[in-house]
Amino acid sequence: MAGLPEDAKTFKELWDTWNIRGLTILSLLLQSFLILFAPLRRSKGDKWFFMIPLWIAYLLADWIAIFVIGLILRSERSHDILVFWAPFLLLHLGGPDTITSFSLEDNEFWIRHLLQLILQVGLTVYVIIQSLPHNKLLLPTLLVLAAGIIKYAERNRAFYLACFEHYGEAAPHFVKISSLKWGWNDSSLLLFILSPYGTIAGLLVGPLIPPFVREFCRTFFFTKTPKEVLRVIEFELSLLYEILHTKVSVINCKIGYISRIICMGFISGALLSFILITKAKQYHDELENSEVWVTYGLLIGAITLDFISIWLLISSDHFNTTNYSLEAIRNEAIMAWIQNRVINRHMWSKRIPQLNFITYCVKASPYWLVKLAEFFRISFILKFIQGFRSMSSQVFEEQVLWNFIFEQVKGKAEPAKTVEMGKEICLRRGDGILDSQSNENIIWSVKDLDYVESLLIWHIATELCFLQVEDLPSTSVFENPDSDYRKISKLLSDYMFYLLHKETVIRAETGLRVVFEHTYEHMQRFYLVQGKKDVSKRMISTSPRGEPAGVSTRSVLCKAYKVFNDLKGSDQGIPWKLMSKVWVELMCYAAINCRPNVHAQQPSMGGQLITIVWLLMNHFGLGTQFDAHKSTLYLAEETSV
Repeated sequence: MAGLPEDAKTFKELWDTWNIRGLTILSLLLQSFLILFAPLRRSKGDKWFFMIPLWIAYLLADWIAIFVIGLILRSERSHDILVFWAPFLLLHLGGPDTITSFSLEDNEFWIRHLLQLILQVGLTVYVIIQSLPHNKLLLPTLLVLAAGIIKYAERNRAFYLACFEHYGEAAPHFVKISSLKWGWNDSSLLLFILSPYGTIAGLLVGPLIPPFVREFCRTFFFTKTPKEVLRVIEFELSLLYEILHTKVSVINCKIGYISRIICMGFISGALLSFILITKAKQYHDELENSEVWVTYGLLIGAITLDFISIWLLISSDHFNTTNYSLEAIRNEAIMAWIQNRVINRHMWSKRIPQLNFITYCVKASPYWLVKLAEFFRISFILKFIQGFRSMSSQVFEEQVLWNFIFEQVKGKAEPAKTVEMGKEICLRRGDGILDSQSNENIIWSVKDLDYVESLLIWHIATELCFLQVEDLPSTSVFENPDSDYRKISKLLSDYMFYLLHKETVIRAETGLRVVFEHTYEHMQRFYLVQGKKDVSKRMISTSPRGEPAGVSTRSVLCKAYKVFNDLKGSDQGIPWKLMSKVWVELMCYAAINCRPNVHAQQPSMGGQLITIVWLLMNHFGLGTQFDAHKSTLYLAEETSV
């Protein structure tokens, strides 16, 4: 260390002394953080200030465990206590039960995780072999090693079952319906929720749902209230999250219970043997107090986290779904316990993100900053900031929004007696409503154009209608009987534009993205060239006469004004009820035509309304993944393996 400054020498000595101890403690703290806070993703997944720390903790947990094993392997001080810590890091690599994967893509790399398991077990065994034959802590070391291998294998098994190629293996199995006797009484809702009939598995992995299950679902849901149906769907999404992102499908079975008991027994045995070994005065004098306390922290921490995992398992939806027979559920005490623990809790964020095209344009960065960003090829940063500044969210209102959506989807589903008819109804994207209302003047906006163009046209037209109403006296706005429909139209319009802009659900082709870019440029040149002040008033009072020079005809701004003028020219004023129905149909079209894995991603990010609508449509028999040729009568079994 000659030539190093005094501060640098002190730091190096501190690092050499505490690097392994400090990082091992940090690894335990990260495990504790993840096991406690990861389940909140279902309700807080839309909050960036929550997700970013969770994402960092998830990445650091694996990285630190691997890094510390490497430090122990290279350590000049090959003491028994350091060798004893190595299996704990393998235990930590097994991860907490409440989060195995952060995203669906993590599950698809289960082979890579399997290779990592083999490599890390090999390194840990190599560290232990190097300490032989004089390792006095060999017994507790081997016990923790066995527990670590089991935990890591559980995680890899969870990855395997959650990838889409094997997802059906984790989903509940089907059995013949003749073995079940359904009672259509007040408890039928709980009976339906807690019987894992596996419809979600069919929706995610292919056309596996036979017509009988479709008819059963239609019969059930047509007799239920909007509130009851929403609770069923929320529960299904929560169950989907647990199967895809936690160890619950691995642990919640006989083998899982046995392996968990064995793990707790091994760690408890390691704690007991460590206490007995360190009681020997000769060996105790060889250890530093800090090393002893760190080891006790690791052992007690591992046992505590296992107890927390068991409690969370008992509280999980998967456990409550698969560990009660239908006869047991009919018991009033069990039903009340399940209802309080499962149904009456928040299972998604209940927030609807909002993004408005006009606000997005107004929040644009100054021209000189845009050009500077283009020069340094960092325009994507400005676009992200612009979108972030323009976004907001609204509370999901069951009484107004959900009831309206439910009744509209139910009305669409009533004539869908067959699978083919249901698929035909799913192709409607506003034209079904406009056809029934004989609105021939504007039906071209949803029938003759690409979906993204129709969506953008109706979004701009809805916003212009909303701005015009905002200029009216307040009494005429809030006392108008159409105020609820106005609110619904505005909310769904901004929500669908958010999905289009973020491309998280609605993924437009490259050619169709140009529609948004050219409409944005048209808006900038026609309205914002005069400044950002009073843009709304100028847009209402002045219609664009055509695309300015240099703007492609892919802009839909003029078409949006044509729809706006037709809507406001109605004899009875702006038809908000009609517009809200069109927006529900536009959303239904997007929901049913999204890839299933896109919907499967949403529960881990706070949930999305469009995913709830997707499940609602499928439960009413409106979907593309029903098999019209399967005739075997299958339904869910009473309990899952």
